[in-house]
Amino acid sequence: MHENFQVATSLFCVHVMLKLAVNDSGSLAVSLLQKIHGIFTKLTIHPAFSELLSQYSHRGYSEGKELKKLILNDLYYHLQGELEGRKMGIGPFKELSQYLVESNFLGSYQQQFREDFFAKNMFLFDLTQLRSDLNLGAWDCSDWRTSKEIAETMLRFLQDANTVMLLSSSKLSALKELIAVLAVYHDDSKGRATTGEKIQNELIFTCVDNICQSFLATIEMLSPVLDASEDMLNILACQVELLLLLTRTVCKGLSTDISLLVMKCASSGLKLLSELKLLPSKANLIMKLLLTLLLLVLQSNSLNLNFDAAADEGSGKDFSKVSNATLGLLPILCNCITTSEHCMLSLSVMDLILGSFLMPRTWLPVLQNHLQMQFVMLKLQDKNSSTIPIIMKFFLTIARTRGAAEMLYSSGFLSSLRVLFSQSGEVLSRIGSPNMSTSEKLEIPQDIWGLGLAVVTAMVQSLGDSSSGTAIVESMMPYFFSEKTHLIFNSLDAPDFPSEDHDKKRPRAQRPWISFATLKETEHTLMLMCELAKHWNSWIKAIKNVDKQLREKCIHLLAFISRGTQRLGEPSIRSPPLLCPPTLKEDFETCSKPSYINSRSGWFALSPPGCMPKPKISSISTALSIYGQTADTTGPVPKTCFSDTVAVQVYRITFLLLKFLCLQAEGAAKRAEEAGFIDLAHFPELPMPEILHGLQDQAITIVVELCQAHKPTESLEIKSVCNLLLQVLEMALQLELCVLQICAIRPVLGRVEDFSKEAKSLFSALEGHDFLKASRNSLKQMISCIYPGLL
Repeated sequence: MHENFQVATSLFCVHVMLKLAVNDSGSLAVSLLQKIHGIFTKLTIHPAFSELLSQYSHRGYSEGKELKKLILNDLYYHLQGELEGRKMGIGPFKELSQYLVESNFLGSYQQQFREDFFAKNMFLFDLTQLRSDLNLGAWDCSDWRTSKEIAETMLRFLQDANTVMLLSSSKLSALKELIAVLAVYHDDSKGRATTGEKIQNELIFTCVDNICQSFLATIEMLSPVLDASEDMLNILACQVELLLLLTRTVCKGLSTDISLLVMKCASSGLKLLSELKLLPSKANLIMKLLLTLLLLVLQSNSLNLNFDAAADEGSGKDFSKVSNATLGLLPILCNCITTSEHCMLSLSVMDLILGSFLMPRTWLPVLQNHLQMQFVMLKLQDKNSSTIPIIMKFFLTIARTRGAAEMLYSSGFLSSLRVLFSQSGEVLSRIGSPNMSTSEKLEIPQDIWGLGLAVVTAMVQSLGDSSSGTAIVESMMPYFFSEKTHLIFNSLDAPDFPSEDHDKKRPRAQRPWISFATLKETEHTLMLMCELAKHWNSWIKAIKNVDKQLREKCIHLLAFISRGTQRLGEPSIRSPPLLCPPTLKEDFETCSKPSYINSRSGWFALSPPGCMPKPKISSISTALSIYGQTADTTGPVPKTCFSDTVAVQVYRITFLLLKFLCLQAEGAAKRAEEAGFIDLAHFPELPMPEILHGLQDQAITIVVELCQAHKPTESLEIKSVCNLLLQVLEMALQLELCVLQICAIRPVLGRVEDFSKEAKSLFSALEGHDFLKASRNSLKQMISCIYPGLL
C-alpha cells in the first residue's frame, strides 16, 4: 500500500508534465502547477534523464524531435505497469521513478493529525484541500476529462494510505500500551518479578504465536529496494519488543514449536533488515532486539533440550529440529557481524549455536564460506571495544576444531593477539613484581589475558604436530616465557594464609581479595603450560632460564591447596584461607543459589566463608578480630552454588598443577633413560610427600562422602567432581611414587596404615557407581605400585 500510493502520485505527476509540455495547464491551482513544473525542470537534468536522451538520440527515435516528451511518455507507461503489478527493472527509468518518489510533490498536503488516542507525529493527506486545488469539477469541460480517472485513482490510493496510517497508528498505540501493562504486571518498580498471579503459559504461547504470524506478514510487505516506512518499522519494533517480553516470562518453559516459530521470525527479520540499502536507526534497533530474542530462545533451548536429548527420544527429535533451524541462521549472523552495532550480539548467538547445537563438520563449511574473519580480527585491535571478550570466547569455541584453528592461524590471530596484549598493558590482576613502580602497573583485563591463553592452547591442541601447530609452539613459547614471564608467574602466585598470630590485640594486615576470574586465569595459564610442555625439546629451550621458578611456584600453590584443610577447626585461624567474593553478575546469581555438591569436606568446606559478598566478609572479619571474641560467634556460613564453583575450580587447578609436574618428571625420566643415569642435580623439583598426602586425603574424603550420599544416578556435576578428584588422587600417587624412587626411600609406616584404611573405605564407596569403573581400575594399579599387597 505504501508503494502503491507513491507510484500513483508519480503517475499523476508525469501525466501533468506531459500536459504542461504542450502548454495545457488546465484548471489546476497555481501552487500545484509551480510544484510540478519545478520537479519537471529538475527531472530533465537528472543524470538518468540525460542518459535516456543520449540513447534515444543515438537510436534515432522520433527523428531526434521532442525526445523529452517521448521519454516522459515512456516513463508514464512504466509507472502504469508498476501500478498494475509489473515490477520495473533496474535502469534509468527506475532511477527517475525513485527521484519522483523522493521529490514528494504532495508533501505540502500532509498535515499532522492531532488526537490523543493515536501516536504522535502522524501525518495524513489533506484530501479536501487537494481536491480543491485539482478543481476536478472543471475537468469535464476541457480536454482534461480523459485524465480525470488518473486523478481519481491517485485520490483513492491516498485515501487508502490515510486509512492504513490510522490503522497502523492505532495498532502501534495498542502495542505500546500492552507492553507497558505487561511490564508492570510481571515486574515491580525495582525490576523484580511480582509474586502475584501470573498469566498462564498457554495464553502466552497463543499470544506469541499470533504476534509471530503478524510479524512475518509485516516482513513480507517490506521491500529491500525501497526504504521501509517509519510507521511499519515502528510496528515491527513493538512486535519484537512484545515478543521479547513474553518470551522472558516463560523462557524456561518454551515449547519447541514456539521456539522454532520465534527463530523463523528472527531469521526473516534479520535477513531482510540487513539487506536494506539505507538502514535507519529504527531498523538497527529492531535487529538488536531480534538478536537479543534469538539469544534468549537459544539459551532456553540449550538448557531444556541438551540435558533431556540423551534420555528421551522425543527431546532428541526436538533438539534435532532446533539444531537444523540454527544452521540456516549462521550465514545471516555472519552478515550481521560486519555491522559494529550488531557484532557483539551476533557473535554471542553464533558462539552459543556452535557450542550447543551443531557439530563442527556442520558449521565449519558455513564459516569458511561466509565469515569475514579479517573483519573480526580487526575488532581485536579496538582496545576500547566491549566486543573483545566476546570475540575471544568465540575464537576459543572454534579453535577446538582443526579446520577453524587453521582459519585463525592463517588470518593472523597470533600477531593480532600480540598487538592486543601490547595495547592493553603489561600486568594483570595480581600486579606483578614488587619492584615495579606505580606508573608501570597497567592492567590487561583478566578475561582478555586468560582467554588469549586459552585460545592459543586450543589451537595447539587442535593442530597437533602439523606445520601450523609446530609454528605456533615455536613462536609463542619464547613470547610467553621470555617477554611475558612475569604475567605467567603472577597467575601462579599462591594466596597468603591468614595470620597465625595469637596476639588478638595486634591488628592484622589486610589480605588481598581475588576473583573467580583470577582462578580461571590460573587455570588457563596451567593449561597452556601443560600443552606446551608436551613438546619437550622446544620446551626445554624456551624455559631454560625460568624452569626452576615455574616448578617452585607450582609446588607452593599445591602446598597452599594441600594445607588448607589442615586448618579446618583451628581456633586461632579467624579468617578464611581464600577471599574470593562474587564480582560479576553471574557470580552474584550463583551466590544466591544453594549448594549443588553438598560436601562438608576439603575446599567445599573451606570456601563458603570467603565466597560471600565483600560487606559480609568484612563484617565477619571485623567481628572476629575483636579482642577476646571466640570463633563461634558468627555461626557456620552456608554453602552456596558459588562457593561450590570456587571449590571445584581449586581442584581443577590442582589437577593441572599435578599434570604439569608429572610431565616434568616424565621428561626428566626420559632424559635419564637416554643418558643411562639419573642426574639428581638437574632433576626437577617435586612436591614433598606431606603435600601430596594432603591432596590424597582431600580427594578420598570427598569422593567417599559423595558416593555414600548419592545413588548411582547422580547429577552430571557430582559425576564430574568425582572423576576429577580421582584423577587428582592418581596423579598425586604417581608423583609420590616418583619422589620415593628418586630419593630411594619407603613410605612411612604410619602413612601406610592410614592410607590402607582410606583406600578400603574408598573402594567400598565406589561399588555400584559404574561411571567410575575405569578410574577405579586405573587407581588400583597405581596403588599397587606404591603399596604392594595393600589391596
